[in-house]
Amino acid sequence: FIADQLKISQILINLIGNAIKFTKDGDIWVRVYKIDQKGDEYTLRFEIEDNGIGITKEKQDHMFESFSQGSIQINRKYGGTGLGLSIVKGLIEILKGKIYLKSELGKGSTFFFEIPLTYSAETIQKEQPKQFNNIDELDLNNIKILVVEDNKINQMITKKILNKMSLSCDIVDNGEEAVERVKQNRYDVVLMDIHMPGISGLEATKIIRTFDKELTIFALTAVTLEDKMHEFDEAGFDDIISKPFKQDDFEKKLYNALIDNKKSTASSI
Repeated sequence: FIADQLKISQILINLIGNAIKFTKDGDIWVRVYKIDQKGDEYTLRFEIEDNGIGITKEKQDHMFESFSQGSIQINRKYGGTGLGLSIVKGLIEILKGKIYLKSELGKGSTFFFEIPLTYSAETIQKEQPKQFNNIDELDLNNIKILVVEDNKINQMITKKILNKMSLSCDIVDNGEEAVERVKQNRYDVVLMDIHMPGISGLEATKIIRTFDKELTIFALTAVTLEDKMHEFDEAGFDDIISKPFKQDDFEKKLYNALIDNKKSTASSI
């Protein structure tokens, strides 16, 4: 099938991660069905079923709204829901699909989404790595990147993208530890989530800027409203990488930053 593998991976990782989170002692099933076919055009249904805590009918109506998590009590006990179900819904809509929910309190939930995909009988060439100007000048083995992200699912996604770029990373899950890591180690780039418990990404970046003005720091955020941009500038971020990640944008911004860092280092010698 010809498909946007990154978006489908993000959707599945988040829905499966949510199922794991809300199923303390139970089972989770992941199924894929072909539900329609017209020539080379297929419609596939992905189902993620669990027998966890379930969701009341009233709360089901709001599950795909921004930052919705059922209740404040559930949020405190189980934490956030990956990229957020509202963003998962947005990703599915970008793929021209729809997402549905069936759930019964105390018995479990089934999230299922349907997306159209095109099948190609021809041998599909592996996608060649995108070329960036001067990328050969970088010694990728010596690049040090710090990922600051409290959500385990988003950590997995970010690490997967970096590994695909032949880059490795350290991962911390809060702003306090990020500040300490930057004090103790040399990093080329920091990828900083904004919304974290304790010190937020904004506050952590402000603290880092008191002792390191040169380090490249990207904000990882789903917030891209113009009226919020000044907050990122004032905190000391160099740029923003929007969630959900667009791989081309992610790679371009990161590679360009690394190349610029190398040029700056060379000119200062």
